[in-house]
Amino acid sequence: MSKLRCHISISLDGFVAGPNQSEENPLGEGGERLHDWVAPLAAFRRAHGEQAAR
Repeated sequence: MSKLRCHISISLDGFVAGPNQSEENPLGEGGERLHDWVAPLAAFRRAHGEQAAR
């Protein structure tokens, strides 16, 4: 059996994307802000081949 692991952020009011979501803009307008909290984390940076911020 295969395993699938998804990492997604959701706002407290239940949104996972900004308004006007499209194929060209999958997170919608401003949707990247939902994920701003994860980028500085050492685990995220390691998983994406970056050095952890100090």
